[in-house]
Amino acid sequence: MRIPFKEYQRRAVIPVAGLVLAGYYLFFMRPLAQRAENLEKPLQEAWHQLLVSLDQTNAKTVDFRHITNQLSETRQALQVLDNARQQAIGRLQLAPLVRARIQNDFQLVDYENERGKQLEDLSKLAKQQKVTIAPAVFGGFPEHTADVKQPALLWAALALTDGLLRTAIQCQLTAIHSLGVTPVLTNAAPTNSFERLVAMPVQIEFTSSAANAGTFLQCLPLRAEEIQAAGLLKAPVEKPVLFIDRLLVQKQSPEKPDDVHVWLRVVGLVLRE
Repeated sequence: MRIPFKEYQRRAVIPVAGLVLAGYYLFFMRPLAQRAENLEKPLQEAWHQLLVSLDQTNAKTVDFRHITNQLSETRQALQVLDNARQQAIGRLQLAPLVRARIQNDFQLVDYENERGKQLEDLSKLAKQQKVTIAPAVFGGFPEHTADVKQPALLWAALALTDGLLRTAIQCQLTAIHSLGVTPVLTNAAPTNSFERLVAMPVQIEFTSSAANAGTFLQCLPLRAEEIQAAGLLKAPVEKPVLFIDRLLVQKQSPEKPDDVHVWLRVVGLVLRE
């Protein structure tokens, strides 16, 4: 049987078309599929990490609206935290002059002059308020020694000690028996920016009426404007904030039931700039 010429043409086109399709698959579709698979891997990994972070590794779908709400709440919480941090920094900051002295090069002569001046002023204030101060108290003021590795912080220790004693005198404690500053300044300076907060403990021992002792303890964590707003006393303008760390109160004697003997440890916090 004779096959028409057109039928020969049609039969010849089929293999050629198959070869074209095979070439299209090998040289275009297969590389494209491989590329799409490679692009999908980071998406699958990110999707898995998202499910792990949500603790939903077996979930088929994710509630993105809930995630958006959580993200918004987290941002609001971070803003509240940052506001609280700023308020804490403002509350803990020492007087501008003290901060400037900490930042500048330490000069022992300037420090000794200021230390002597404060001791003299406190002695006069104690006489005016009729508060007895033992000689050991003034000997407990922070001083420069060979062990001090961060002398600039002596300015902070001096300001905290001065603020503590001025507040004690203005609260009219009966007598101040001893004072001591823990030698944290003998530690080496930090090597990173995370250790910005320095805690400086100060110990004080005194006797007083229970009422005046209570006023003194109440004033310690307050700034001057807060003390005056509470009507407690006329506090030093640049009084530092001090936090009670340890407290022991004992009645003075059966003959004086309203008098107490107090051993107190307070902590002042200094922010490095």
